[in-house]
Amino acid sequence: MRIFATENYRLSRLPFGARVFYSLFLGLVFLGLLSCLGFAFGKSGLTSPAIAEYYRGEDSGLGGKTFLELLETAHFHLFSIPIFFLVLGHIFFLSSIADRPKIAVVLTAFVALLLEIVLPWLIVYHSRAWVRLEHPTRVALLGTFLIFIVVPLQEMWRGEIGRQGNEDGDEED
Repeated sequence: MRIFATENYRLSRLPFGARVFYSLFLGLVFLGLLSCLGFAFGKSGLTSPAIAEYYRGEDSGLGGKTFLELLETAHFHLFSIPIFFLVLGHIFFLSSIADRPKIAVVLTAFVALLLEIVLPWLIVYHSRAWVRLEHPTRVALLGTFLIFIVVPLQEMWRGEIGRQGNEDGDEED
């Protein structure tokens, strides 16, 4: 763990085994994202009216999601998603990208994660109009998580992104 605390730490300088390990992890997370998309769209549909119906159940007459169903989903998300957010964000922050873009991506991901948890409650208990934020939230989540995956992979295997140094990848002394 000491390597992560040094100023000169670079993903591109990780030992081969660590790069393979991180790459396998990021690959599995990518597959998890794909399954998440399939699960989300398979359950709630692709259109805003289908998503509203999934949460509110007005047209089917079956009623919307119950308080306990929403609570169970929120509980699961609040305990699982922060772990992925932490790990992916940590790896992403070890990339050579400037701090401002890193912070912008992390904050966008955080807001999207928060909306992913809050929107079902708002759709069921406040207004079906909140469904309009579902697609932008899903796009923001997918986009930021793809950045969390692609940037470290690129840097580990192709070198630092936007690297300003000499040709052979060594740092100037």
